[in-house]
Amino acid sequence: MFARRSLLWFSVAYLASACGGESSPLTPVFFAPDETFYVGPYLGHTGETFVHIGWETESAGTTRVYWGNTDTYDHAAVGPDGTMHQVRIDGLAPGRRYHYRACTGTRCTRDLTFDTAPRPGTPFTFGVYGDCQDNPEVHQKVSNLLVEHGAWLGVVVGDLVSDGQERWQYKERYFDPARAFAQVRPRYAAIGNHDRKDFEGTYFREYNIFPEDPAVPQTEVSYSFSYGDAFFLVLDNTVDHFDVFFPVGDWEPPLWLWFKERVASPEAQAARWRFAFAHYPPGSDCYPEGHEYGMPESAVKDFLLPLLRENHFQAYFAGHMHCYERFDYDGMLAITTGGGGGGLEDPAQCDDGLPEARMHDCTHHAVLVDLTENAARLSVQDIDGRVIEQFDVAP
Repeated sequence: MFARRSLLWFSVAYLASACGGESSPLTPVFFAPDETFYVGPYLGHTGETFVHIGWETESAGTTRVYWGNTDTYDHAAVGPDGTMHQVRIDGLAPGRRYHYRACTGTRCTRDLTFDTAPRPGTPFTFGVYGDCQDNPEVHQKVSNLLVEHGAWLGVVVGDLVSDGQERWQYKERYFDPARAFAQVRPRYAAIGNHDRKDFEGTYFREYNIFPEDPAVPQTEVSYSFSYGDAFFLVLDNTVDHFDVFFPVGDWEPPLWLWFKERVASPEAQAARWRFAFAHYPPGSDCYPEGHEYGMPESAVKDFLLPLLRENHFQAYFAGHMHCYERFDYDGMLAITTGGGGGGLEDPAQCDDGLPEARMHDCTHHAVLVDLTENAARLSVQDIDGRVIEQFDVAP
């Protein structure tokens, strides 16, 4: 049952109206959390014809997923033995629901489902939040907002945990609170400065199953993918791994070159909707006393946002500041959504008076984005059910 409401687990209908040539989306289905394994199962990178499924066990064992169109499971996929289990299933049909059970040895989950990514032209919802950090009870409530609104995928904008050097935090603070969502829907994430307390981001990269692009300095922390009518670009802008994401004089670092190529790529430009995600925002109205504005935030403002605007991206999402903030940088929408569980900023400090600032609200929340053919409706909701604000963005 939901942590904050006495509701039964049920099928959640996607209510966005289809129009024009849009296809009808599947009705999202969620289940009570399956706790068979130490961590997971959870979905990784998912496309129209494939899905990744991962889980962790305390003792080494086999890796097998039984799957099919029904719970008779007429297929099986296997992966390497061990304690970290990951399986990729290929040859699937777009926008279809499949049943699966994940097994290690004789232990298997109950019947669960996953949905492949929809074809372009299908409306869908995705959710964004960040900075889960050290409050799993709140994180569970935030994750359940995505369940209640039938999100097809989630994007977490960094600081999944408080200290990325502590492996146990990924289980207790990131994966366990979101079991109900992650066992049937993929979550993508940007790496944050707290995750980077481990210089290599070892556990962030070991647990998560994200697209691996050989063109980036470090795989699975900067990547891009298409999903339905949308193009998603996730960037490591922490600089904590010394991967510079902006030009320095005449020097164009590899990560900056990759970012430039991706925002202008055929995949991005063919998409109706384009969104970018990273941990650091371009600024904040809520910095505490004594905070000196500078890198990496200034580089986001000076380099990333102009390039995104030039390539017709609809929004840039970030975290780091534990509140909701909305900005308008010369027509480029920038949203800070750091209300995933960490201690909130003091609203009394939200007095910096940035000319680009349009809205702030220091509460635990998520941003729900409903994509249709003609509009993206952004609804910002807190864990008590309050709608902070709601507005539409045109393609």
